[in-house]
Amino acid sequence: MSLLLSVAITLWVASGQLLTFLPESEVRSAVGIGAQISATMLGFLIAAMSILASISGHRLLRNMQRTGHYRVLLRRLFWNASAYGVSMALAVGGVVLKGAWFDWVALLTLSCFIFSTLLLVDIAWRFWLVLSNISPE
Repeated sequence: MSLLLSVAITLWVASGQLLTFLPESEVRSAVGIGAQISATMLGFLIAAMSILASISGHRLLRNMQRTGHYRVLLRRLFWNASAYGVSMALAVGGVVLKGAWFDWVALLTLSCFIFSTLLLVDIAWRFWLVLSNISPE
């Protein structure tokens, strides 16, 4: 669902040529800011994985490991971190491009960033469920 929504938004931006209404310097600035946010979120997700690893001996997480929910949460964390990594790499690479190449990379960066952020909403909800259900043993 997240992928379809991010592609739909990107196609809407591309079809309406919404990026052409902005000066190129502003689009470049936005792509650079996207790279910074993606790098920050990538670090946040790595920290979240570290938190999960540090509390893996808790009864709730042992039960989640037994039922397979822990593996699903880790897989989604890795996918989300990978998506932010791709978004960051596209943005960093795109800043140095010119002309039509920059426009295409800016759209790809937008799509990947939206996809990553939508995945983050799911991860945040799952983390809330895990952390709110941890009680002292």
